[in-house]
Amino acid sequence: MSRVELLTEFDFASGARRGARLALYADRLVLHGDDAMETVPLAHLASVRVAFERDARKLNWAIGLALAALILAGTSGPLQAWMQARAVEVKKGGAEWLQEVLLASFEAIQHLARLFVPVALALFAGAVGLLFFFWLGQTTLTLSFAATERVFSVRGRNRLLFQFGDSVAEQLAAPRGRGGA
Repeated sequence: MSRVELLTEFDFASGARRGARLALYADRLVLHGDDAMETVPLAHLASVRVAFERDARKLNWAIGLALAALILAGTSGPLQAWMQARAVEVKKGGAEWLQEVLLASFEAIQHLARLFVPVALALFAGAVGLLFFFWLGQTTLTLSFAATERVFSVRGRNRLLFQFGDSVAEQLAAPRGRGGA
């Protein structure tokens, strides 16, 4: 097998490296990007890891937004009704200036409570979006060196990246995969 023979490659279709390509040769790994190229000799590589991961923070945020949406939607109607009842009581009696101030305050709170439902719907839509991205997850290829590591991620469960990681691992494990002929 020639050192210049391409063994396998992986094209990034999503994520931060969209449009880039990882190419595996017998003695090196090459990242070809739109504006840069990087070559990593396999002899410098300590290990390779490929994993499908989900970001639990997205799930936590989705749950928080959904709860906030439920609280806003649940308090909107009762708050409007309560403010309306207070406004009716103020209209029945009391000092006229106090009536005007209280009536304006209660009506303002009542109108504000009407906005709770649209805000709750927007929060719920955000929660659904976060749940989608949590469910979608990402596949991550991690190349570990002696003192550092490089991480390459794509959105979703990507079998091709798993296969590429397997090919890199096979080259690392091969007797001549460490730069020998």
